[in-house]
Amino acid sequence: MFGAIFFSSVFCFISFVTTAQKAEAGIFNFAFTYTSADTEETAPLGDTIEFTSILTNTGSDSDNYVITMTENPPTPPEWIIYFCSGGICHPLTDTTDTVGVGAGKTSYIFLDIGSRVKCGDASVTITVKSLGNPGLSKSITFLLHVHSECIPVTNRWGLFILISLLCAAGFYLIWKRAQLARAT
Repeated sequence: MFGAIFFSSVFCFISFVTTAQKAEAGIFNFAFTYTSADTEETAPLGDTIEFTSILTNTGSDSDNYVITMTENPPTPPEWIIYFCSGGICHPLTDTTDTVGVGAGKTSYIFLDIGSRVKCGDASVTITVKSLGNPGLSKSITFLLHVHSECIPVTNRWGLFILISLLCAAGFYLIWKRAQLARAT
């Protein structure tokens, strides 16, 4: 038992000395990639689109990363915007998170954007910054276009007006056909 504790203590001391020596010599290898296959989408009113991005630690040392979400410019409050990182989804008010990623490991960042009531565009930037080497930073801007031809139906009167317009258009087409049939 004493031998296991002794060897464990020696191993901890050696790894502490190795870490301290690396820090003193400045030979930590911090590097990462931050990518996404899709950065721009178009959606109808009412849909929420999920963008997926991948943070990969390409260095030989573990690192922690600060992930920041920024709206450019701020979207209307009716829009839904949130992100998930490190397996945790953040409420709308949280725009920053810190995630640890081991050497050669990957972490996924998800960004959900949608509008239930208002058409328009949303532009959201996710920035990833290394804490091991604060000079390393990468950003991706995601764009969502909600169809401009959408008609938001937010209450029963809106639905009633929409159905009335569709019925009126149908009656007009029937009347036009009857006019053409009488003319021939």
